[in-house]
Order: sequence, then C-alpha cells, then structure tokens
Amino acid sequence: MNVRPAAALVLNPDELGPDPVPGMDLAVKLGIGQLEIRSAEGANALMLPDDRLKHIRALADERGLQVTALASPLWKWCRPEARPGRVDSFAFSTQVLPEKRLGWVERAINVAGILGAPIVRVFSHLRVEEDLTERFAGDPLLAKALEVANRAGVRLLLENEPVCTVAHAEPLLEVLERYHGQGLGLWLDVANLHEVGQATPEVVRALAPYVGYVHVKDYRPVGGGGRAFCPAGTGVVPYGEVLPLLRAACPVLPYALETHVRVTPADALAAGAAFLRSAVPGGLA
Repeated sequence: MNVRPAAALVLNPDELGPDPVPGMDLAVKLGIGQLEIRSAEGANALMLPDDRLKHIRALADERGLQVTALASPLWKWCRPEARPGRVDSFAFSTQVLPEKRLGWVERAINVAGILGAPIVRVFSHLRVEEDLTERFAGDPLLAKALEVANRAGVRLLLENEPVCTVAHAEPLLEVLERYHGQGLGLWLDVANLHEVGQATPEVVRALAPYVGYVHVKDYRPVGGGGRAFCPAGTGVVPYGEVLPLLRAACPVLPYALETHVRVTPADALAAGAAFLRSAVPGGLA
C-alpha cells in the first residue's frame, strides 16, 4: 500500500452508530471521499473477523470511498495489574498483557491491509499509578511495530491523547524526533492539544513537520469543569489560528471530523464539514 495523502475531508462512519452504512452514505452526500474506520457492528475494528472487514471495504468501494486511516487503540493500554481510569477505547481492552501486544500490532496492520488504509493510529500507554506507568519512548515494541508497518507499507501515527503519557509538546517532540526517521508521524488532535493548554501558534509550528493526519472536534466548557461537544468551529478550540498554520506548513493533509456530538451527529458532521471547507485556506475536497 502507498500512503494517499490528500488535502481533503475524512469522515468516521461510527459517529452515526454501529452500522457503517449511514455514515458512508452521509460521506457521499457531503462530498467526502475518505473514511476513517475505528469500530463497526458493535465491535472494535481489530476484533472484527476478516469477512466483516472485507464487507466494510466492499461497502466503501461501492460508494467510491477510500479508507484512509484505521483509528486503532494500539498503546491505549496498561498492564493488567494497573488500574486505568475511565477511558474510551471503543470496545477494546485497556489492560493488555505485554506478551500479547505484538499480536495486536500485527493484527492492526493486517486489518489496515484488508481495509486498504495506509495510516494506523497509535497511542502512548495510559497514565496509571506512577510505579506502573510505562514509557513509550524506548518501548522495544514501538521499534518492532515500525519495522512491521514499514514492511507492510503502512505508516504509524501517534495521537496526542491527554489520558496517555505523551500529550504535551515537549514529550511529543522528543518521541517524534527520535522515531520520525523510522516512520512515526503525528496524528494531531487539535482539541486535545487545546485541552492541555498548548494549541498555540508556536507549538503548532514546532509539531507541523511531523503531522500526517488531523483530527477535528470542538467543545464548549460547561459547569463543574466539564465540556460539551459541539460542531467544529462553534466551540473554544482555536481553529481560526491553527488551521492556516497547518495548511501553510503541510499543504497536503487529511482532516478528519470527529464530532462526538450525540444528539444530532449527522447535522454536526455536516456543519463541521462546511466549517472546515471555509476555514482551511484554499478549501478542502
């Protein structure tokens, strides 16, 4: 497989529910030609049998859609003796024996191959009890995974996830500088960067050379320190500053809508697509 980068929108069908068909049909309606697959049919994509994955691929092919990314849960895990807090891992266990992890890496890359996805997301270990939290940089499994991915023509991209160990700019840059030559890139979630107080022009410029994929969601603060997800462009995430910087530094990128709006997700995705097409200089396909 060859990476198919594009300055284009990406839609995840599971934002509309476990049946991928409504999400794919919405993508067609909105003129979005690329998909991100995370879960389907009530299961994490890594847990689906090959015949169901081939069925999802066929559904996409019938509609002229390409699967651009597998939003895998790799490294969003800890040892079984650790106690993770509440974590959204989309029907995948957060406690994984170290000796089982390479098998899941290989499974994810195989799933990407079935779906035709050239990009696979990874995380960086869950933050748990201090003496049980694992380090991502230096993890021998990471070097092995990059070798396996490179042989398969798949690129691993690290998401900056606040519940994981690598979410702030300094450790992100440390890991990316260390492993970029081996193929690791950045799956940039702008809202996550804003959540840790670092969605600034300076940080975005520093991270931009490593970005291979952009996740777009938005939220508004609510009482008690919580947040309510809303259509992209209607919340507090500073996309007006960030998107022009990313476009200038990386003219060709996929921008994936991840609304998390529960009540009217299709409307939120449509509004987010319209916002991104107007907010990214030069527009998006």
